[in-house]
Order: sequence, then structure tokens, then C-alpha cells
Amino acid sequence: MYKKLLAVGLSMMMVSAGFVSYASEDLAANVNPTYETEDSTSYKTDIEIATTGDLPSSSPYGNSSTQTFITTNSTFNGLVDMDKEGNASEALATSWKSNEDSTVWTFTLREGVKFHDGSDFTAQDVAWTWDYASTTENDGINWPLQGANLIDSIEVVDDYTVVFNLNTSSPDFLFYAAQKIMSQNAVETLGFSEGGSIGTGPYIFDSQETGVSWTIRRNDNYWGTPGISETITFQVVTDASTRALTLQSGDVDAIFEANSSDIVSFLADDSYNVFKAENSANVYLGFNCSTENGGNNIIRQAVAMAINRDDIVNACYEGGICGTASFNVINNVTTGYKDVEYVEYDPEGAMELLAENGLENITLRLTTFSKYLSVAEVVQAELSMIGINVEIRELAQASFTANLTAEPDAYDMYINATSSQGGILNIMERFFENGGASAAMFYHNDEFDSLISEVRGKSTYDELIEGFGELQDFIAKDVPAIALVQTYLWCIGTNNFYGVDLGAQTYDVDFSYCYVVEE
Repeated sequence: MYKKLLAVGLSMMMVSAGFVSYASEDLAANVNPTYETEDSTSYKTDIEIATTGDLPSSSPYGNSSTQTFITTNSTFNGLVDMDKEGNASEALATSWKSNEDSTVWTFTLREGVKFHDGSDFTAQDVAWTWDYASTTENDGINWPLQGANLIDSIEVVDDYTVVFNLNTSSPDFLFYAAQKIMSQNAVETLGFSEGGSIGTGPYIFDSQETGVSWTIRRNDNYWGTPGISETITFQVVTDASTRALTLQSGDVDAIFEANSSDIVSFLADDSYNVFKAENSANVYLGFNCSTENGGNNIIRQAVAMAINRDDIVNACYEGGICGTASFNVINNVTTGYKDVEYVEYDPEGAMELLAENGLENITLRLTTFSKYLSVAEVVQAELSMIGINVEIRELAQASFTANLTAEPDAYDMYINATSSQGGILNIMERFFENGGASAAMFYHNDEFDSLISEVRGKSTYDELIEGFGELQDFIAKDVPAIALVQTYLWCIGTNNFYGVDLGAQTYDVDFSYCYVVEE
């Protein structure tokens, strides 16, 4: 009876969501197209991209929103660039080295680089950025630079040599070194509101009409390869269906992120170029371990046993076209991923576990935002079949975690997606360590905290990766969170739009070298 009722319920959900089954191979013809540029190629001067929300800050440390990151990815540089595999390449630094135990890192900087205000980039800007952006006590800093807690001192040897003296081993320090460098002169002269927008990147922050759009302009004095488009304007279109319509009507050249159903339509239409990348972010269900029910490991185990990820993928992610089942909060796109022993799907076993512990007919309060509302509804349907009533509450996506943690007694579970800004252990530190910056689970496990402290002190990269795997095993066993779906990153453009770099998560998306070929 259970399986029959669940199948009927989910079938109804898929029909109401407009789910249609397609073979993935039939929809791949126009995915990630490339264009070989030629000297005679003519390009559109000004291009427009519809994105998911307004720009709250044009400084890299002014906000943690996707819009701030995709803007500052074009207007700023870090000391190094990191690729999806965790390999570093030159950016503002041309070489680097560490001592044997990874406690001292020396960077040789690129000479002749200018900030957008015309001032010289030097080692002093590096040291100043790491000091100023390390705390919200300084004006304008709302999303502090990651890794400042690792620093004992920063030594400016000369204009083009800077040394980071750490208080612990950090064989993955290059991940932190990829963070963006601001201009000390600009901030101190112009104030953070204006000066905090001035970087060394291929584009310059130009203007913003709050709630409508903002524009970045090509930096013709850029030290590296200049962009092709003269200006890139980001249009604020918060509703995904409306974003799709702006592209179809020709009002914009591309859109960032779309509904799953719209993605399938664009994939089937060769009038559009579809850009897709694997995403290191995971959609997950987190438990609020500070509440009676969320903090109960038996309930967490039962919930994990009751959720069939394939049902979520089929109902919410177009049968696998827009997402795939995930079983580890660190997914397989992430550096250091490990296959873990996860709690397997067993709804009958979940009911038995609850009954044995006198936990029948409980109610769990689930909070999420519109993007994951359909996922929450599948979870609600599946938990109802093991006797758990789920009450869904929807919050706004903007500042979701902050709004969530402001009411620690108002929810037992929530649905969101992971993200990473910093070193190998970033997700573990931010989401699961006691007092972490994104710790909406209020997970406090002394054994876990002791283990992560031990792993953090590893002196070699291989030892760090091994310890990271132990942390993944720990979380999979104790279940403060359940990994649900690994989604994909999407950008859809007209059939003459090219050049977007989607990276490995929304924070990595870079439009610096996107362009539109004029016919």
C-alpha cells in the first residue's frame, strides 16, 4: 500500500509540474557550443544578460550574493586562479612557494598592474586587503575574506613580494589566495562605497540602477587578455519564467539560470546556445540540531531512510536532465570527494525505527525558498508515508541563511544548497563545525569538532585530503544533513552568444569573455 500511494502521489506532482520525459542524448546537440573567432568577425558592442536578482554590492566582500560574485569575477583578480580540479595558475602572482610544513607561503607578484583608478598594484594592497576584509568591523565588509584566522602575520618584503606567515599548516592555502585583492588607495581616498568597487580585472564597474540593472565596462588597460564586449549589462529579472521570456523576445542576449522545464525547451530548440556545467553545489536537507526533533539522531536516520532521491530527480529535475541524485554533502565535482556509506532508502525500515523508539506521528517544520519548494513538497509526500507530518514554510531567497538562523526555534529542517569559498575544508567548517559561518544546522558534536581541528593541522596535501575523507564519513554516519541532488549550472543565450565560463558553482560564473557575434 505504501509504495502504491507514494507512486500515485508523485505521479500527480510530476503531471502538475509539467514533467515530460526526454532522452538526454536527444537534447545535447546545442550544449556548450564554441565559436572560432576570426580577424574579420564583427561583435556586438554592448550585450545584456538577465540574472536572478539585484546587485547588493559591487565589492567582493560587501555581500555573499551570486550577483556580487559574478560581477567581481570580472572586475577583480586574486593572486592565483583555481580551476575545477584544484589546480592553481598565475593571476596577480606569477610564482609562489611554501616551506616544508606549509606554514609560510611566499608570492612573487606581477609587475606593471594598474587598478581601475590608475594606481599601482603592489604587495601592500595584498596585505591591506587581507587585514581590512577580514572582519565585519570595518566599513562595508559584510562577507569577510576566508582564511584570515590562519594568518599570524603578513610580511611585505618589497613592492612585488609578499609572505604569509600562518599559525598552522595549510597545504591548501592556494584556494584562499584566489580571493580578490582590493585597492588600499581607492578605499582610503574614495571610501568603501566607491573605492571598494575598484579592482584590477578585465572589466570596470560602471553604473547601477537599483532594482533594474547594472553595467560593467571593458578595462582597455587590463594587464591580461581584454574582453571582447565593450559593456555587459545585467538585467534584474527575479522570476525564472520571465527571464526565459526576455530571451525569447530578444530583449536580452542571454539568461543565467532557468526553470527546469524552460531548460528542456531551450535544449530542444537549436535557436539557442545552451551552456551547461557540473556543479559542486549540492541541494541538501539540513536538520536544526538545536530543536528536540532536529537534534534526535533516530529521527534524522528515519528521514534519511524515507527519502528516495530518484523521486526528487524525476519530479523536480526533468528526470535527470537538470540534476542527478547525490549521496554525500561533498559531491563528486569537489576536490577531495570520497564515496561514503550513506543511509540507504528503506521506508519500511524507517517506520519500524520510529515505532521502536515511540516516535510515531511526529511533526517536522521544514523551511525553504521558492527555488526548492517543489523539492520540499516531494520530501513532504515521502515523509507522510512513514507517519511524519511536514509543515512547509517559505522564506525569501535573499539572505536565506541569515533569516533562518535569526529564528532558531522556528524550524526543524531546511532545504538549501551548499557553496564553497576558501580551502578544502570550507564546507565542513562553515556548515558543520560549531560556530561556523553558515551553521543553520546548529550542529554541535565534540568528536567532529576535535576531528576537524586535527585535520586542519595536516602539513601535507595528501594528509589533508585523507582527513577530509574521514570528515565526510563522519557526517554521512551522523546525518546532520542529507544530500539530495547535484544540479547543473546553466546559461542560455541566443545562437550567436558565446564565451561564458560557468566554473564549478554559481560563485565561479564568469562573463568576462562572453560575446555576441553579429550576423
